[in-house]
Amino acid sequence: MEYWEDYEVLEIETPELLTLHLPLAGFGPRALAFFLDSLLVSLAQVIVSILLILLATAIGLFAALTNNMSLLFVVIGLFFLVVLLIYPLYFIIFENIWHGQTPGKRTAGIRVVRRGGLPLDMHSIVMRNMMRLVDMLPSNNFAGVISFFASSNQQRIGDLVADTVVIREFQAEQPVSWIQSYGSHAEPVHETGTVTPRIALAINSYLSRAMTMDLHLRHTLSGDLVRALGYSPDTLSLSQRDSYLASVLGSYHAQA
Repeated sequence: MEYWEDYEVLEIETPELLTLHLPLAGFGPRALAFFLDSLLVSLAQVIVSILLILLATAIGLFAALTNNMSLLFVVIGLFFLVVLLIYPLYFIIFENIWHGQTPGKRTAGIRVVRRGGLPLDMHSIVMRNMMRLVDMLPSNNFAGVISFFASSNQQRIGDLVADTVVIREFQAEQPVSWIQSYGSHAEPVHETGTVTPRIALAINSYLSRAMTMDLHLRHTLSGDLVRALGYSPDTLSLSQRDSYLASVLGSYHAQA
């Protein structure tokens, strides 16, 4: 597959001395994702605003009857705070439950990962999205756009602070033969397995941490990854699973 040639690619050398290629999303898909997410955020802000206005009206009438206007000022302050925080909270919630994606990013086929190729953690999610308020300055995301074009890995200010990048997720699947990847002694359950960029990222994440994992967790995760490729891990030892996953990852990057 030659799709890497059409995109800026971030190359990362893994502890297994394999090179992980992360095709950066580019301005177009990110702009599309941002536009779609902004529409959803605006809709959420309108709905929440209507509910808060109704609540503030009721509290305002109560404050007028009790001559306690300070209560109304507190409610108005909370109103503006909630409406302002809806923007970053939308991204924080979706990027957490959808592992680096929002509805807009999923539609555009892109995902946020840490710059080392690992999935996002909660600290990175919060940092990159709270910095959106800075990216917006002075208006229309001017600071974020300038940072995107000025940085070497297409990172807005939030990405620079959280050390994250936005990558493309291609839908085309790459068949990888068990025999070609592991050796002629293995009996495949199916004729071929499937490697997508998302599975390759999961394999790389597992291999980079395998030696520090609890054996039970390592056994479970390696089995899940082998099954995700379409094969049964039951006849393989732990070292054979790791060797197979490493060879599949190497074969995947060689084909790319």
